[in-house]
Amino acid sequence: MTATRWKIYPVLAIILTCLTITTNRLYGEKPKTALILSGGGARGLSHIGVLKALEEIGFYPDMVIGTSMGALVGALYASGNTSREIEQYARNTKLNKLFLPKPYREIEFVSQKIAELPELFTIKLDENFNVIYPSNLLSAQQFQKRIFQIMIYPEYASKGNFDSLVIPFRAVATDIKTGQTVVLKEGSLSKAIAASSAFPIILAPVAIDSFLLVDGGLTNNVPCDVAVEMGAKFIIAVDVTSKNMPISENMDIFSYFNQAMNTLAHLTDSRNLYLADVLIRPEIDDYSSVDFEAIDSLIQRGYETTMQQAAEIQPYADSSKWDTDYFRNSIKRLNQTSIRSIKYSGNKKTRSYVIKRELLLKEGQLWNSAYAKRSLKNLFSTGIFKSVYMSLDEFCNDSADLIIEVEEEEKTLFSFGTRYDSEKKARAFITAKYRNLFGSGIDNQLSLIVSDQYRKLEINSRSTRILQTTFTGYSSLYQKFESLPLYQNGRRVSFGEFYRTGFEINAGIQIRRVGLSAVGLKLLHSKIMEDSTYTYYPIREDEYGTGSIIFRILVDNTDDPDIPQRGHKNNIQYEHSFTEDDLQQFDRISVESITYETYNGRHTFSPRLHFGYITKALSHYDRFRLGGVNTLPGFHQDEFWGNLLLSLGIGYRTPLTEGSFLQLQAMAGNVWNSFEDFKWEEIKIGARAGILIPTPLGPVNVDYGYNFRNRSLVYLSIGHFF
Repeated sequence: MTATRWKIYPVLAIILTCLTITTNRLYGEKPKTALILSGGGARGLSHIGVLKALEEIGFYPDMVIGTSMGALVGALYASGNTSREIEQYARNTKLNKLFLPKPYREIEFVSQKIAELPELFTIKLDENFNVIYPSNLLSAQQFQKRIFQIMIYPEYASKGNFDSLVIPFRAVATDIKTGQTVVLKEGSLSKAIAASSAFPIILAPVAIDSFLLVDGGLTNNVPCDVAVEMGAKFIIAVDVTSKNMPISENMDIFSYFNQAMNTLAHLTDSRNLYLADVLIRPEIDDYSSVDFEAIDSLIQRGYETTMQQAAEIQPYADSSKWDTDYFRNSIKRLNQTSIRSIKYSGNKKTRSYVIKRELLLKEGQLWNSAYAKRSLKNLFSTGIFKSVYMSLDEFCNDSADLIIEVEEEEKTLFSFGTRYDSEKKARAFITAKYRNLFGSGIDNQLSLIVSDQYRKLEINSRSTRILQTTFTGYSSLYQKFESLPLYQNGRRVSFGEFYRTGFEINAGIQIRRVGLSAVGLKLLHSKIMEDSTYTYYPIREDEYGTGSIIFRILVDNTDDPDIPQRGHKNNIQYEHSFTEDDLQQFDRISVESITYETYNGRHTFSPRLHFGYITKALSHYDRFRLGGVNTLPGFHQDEFWGNLLLSLGIGYRTPLTEGSFLQLQAMAGNVWNSFEDFKWEEIKIGARAGILIPTPLGPVNVDYGYNFRNRSLVYLSIGHFF
C-alpha cells in the first residue's frame, strides 16, 4: 500500500502543476520561465542537444542566463538562432585554431617577418622597467573575433540592451579584483561573452567599466539565483560541469590538477542547484572540457538526457515561439546602417592614424561585416595590441558610431630562444626590443645569436607602414662570424672561418600585406681566414669591401612558421655590386619558392624550387650552398658550394598519431661553377622520411636521409628554426 502511494505522488504533482499553469493562463498570468546554461568548456556543446530537445518539446524560455560556454550558447539562442544553426556555428568554427599565439600570421606584413626570431619566452617591462608577469598563457583574439563575427547582428539589434534580444539574456562573470559575481545585462554582447569565458591563467581578463572580469564559473557556474532575481517561477538548469571522479593512487599531474580544480569548483557548481525545478545533467562524465572533437556525442547525450525529463517540462511548453524574422531583419537593418564616426579607446601611446590605417571600414560608408572582420584581424596582426574589440554605439535612425577599443602591448621586452640540430649543433639568441616608437608603429631590435659555428650581433629598425601609406622601411647594422664545416667526398676536412660587418637600408611598398617590393643599399666588409686543407676551391686570407644595390620581391602568407598548412613563400632577389675595381664587380640573382597546400585537413604537400647564380664570387663564402635535410637529404648541411645552383623537389606531411606527424621529402639538385659546366646528368637526388612532434620548445624532428649513392644520414633537430 505504501509503495503504491509513493508511485501516485509524482503523478499527482504533475497534475497539480498542470492545473496551476492552466489556472494562471486563464487569468492571464503566464509564469516566467528561465533556462540556465552552466560552463564546462567542450562539455558545454551538450547544451546544443538540450536546446534541440526543448524545441521538440515546445519549451521556449522567457529568459536565458549563461556562464562561460553556457553564455556563448545562451547568447546565440537568445539572439534567435535555432539549435540547428548553433550546431552549424560550432561545426564551422575551427576550435583548434582559436587560441594560437599568432592566429593571423598569414596576413602579417612581410616586413614584420624580416629578422623574426622565434622566442621560447619573453620578459616584458613597463615604463619604469619593472617586470610585467604574464596574466595568461594563450591569446584569445581569434576567439574574440569569432564571437564578434557571430554576434554583431544581434548586438546591433539589441542596441546594447540584452533585454532587447529575442529572449532577455544575462552573462555571468567574476570580478577578479573583488571575487564577486558580476551579471552583465548591457553593453557589448561579444565582450560580455569573452569576459564570462576568460578562464584565469589560460586567457586574459577582460576589462568592462571598473571591473576586471574572468570566467563566471569561479563564483557562480549554475546561476539559478540570477533567474530568481529576474522573477522566474520555473527554472530549467543544465549542469555540464566536471565532477570528481575515482582515480588511482598513482595519478599523473594532469589528473591531479583536474581533480583539484573540480574540488575547488564544487561549491560554486552546486550551491544554486536547489533553485532549479528541472535539473538536466547530461551523462558526459567520460568527456573532458577540451574534447571539442566529440561534438556529435556531446550533442546527442544532451538531447537524450533532456528527452528523458520531457514530462516535467511539457506543462510549461509554449507554442508562441519568437519571431523567426528577428535575426534576418537585424542583418538587413545593420547592412543599411552608415558609420557616422569612428572613435578610438585604449590607445594611450599609439597614434590614432596607426589604428585608422588598418581599418577597411570608413566614416560615411555603409556597414560591411566582412570589412569589420578583416579590420579586427589587421589590427591584431600588427603586434601592437594585446586585444582588439569592435562595437557600435549611439544609434540614431540609420547611422551609428563605430567604437574601436584596444589594449596595448608593453613596448620594452627581452626574448630568448634556443635550438639544437645534429648538423649545426646548439645555438641560442637573446633580443632586446623597443616597439611602437613614438606611437607610430616603428619597431627596434638588438639581437645576439651565439653558437660554436655562428655568432651575429645586429641592431635593426623597422617601420611596417610609414604614416598612412603602404610604404615600408627597414635598416640593419650587423657583425657576424661563421665557422663552416668543409666537406670533401662526404667527409669533413676542415672548418672555414670568416667575419663580416654590414649595413643595409631598404625601402619598399607592401603589396596586399603579404607581399613586398623593395630596393636597398648594402655595404659589406669581409675578412676571410686562409684554409689550405680544402682543395675543391682555394681559400686564401683576404679582406675586402663591397657595395651593392639590391632589388627584392618577397611574398610570405604561410599560416605557421613551423608546421604550415597553407600559403606561399617566395623570395626573388637581384644584387648588383659597385666597386672601384671592375674586376670585383658581380651580379647575383636568387629565386626561392615554396608552396603549402593541405587537402582534407590532413595531407599537406609542399613543392619547392631554388635557383641561384652569381657572375663572380669574390671568396668561397660568396657562393651558393646546397645540402642538408631540407635542400638535399642524405648529404651534410652546406656540403656543396657553387656559383650556379638548381634545386627542386616536393614534401609531404600527414598526422601520424595525435600530436605527431609523418613527413616525407624528395629533392633533386646540384651546384656548378658556371652555366657552361651545367649537366643534367650531374643532378643529385636525395630523399628523407621522418617524424615531427610539436612541443613547447618547438618542433622535434627525427629524419633519415638517403642520397641514392649509398650514403645516408640521420638528422635530429629540437626547437624553432632561426
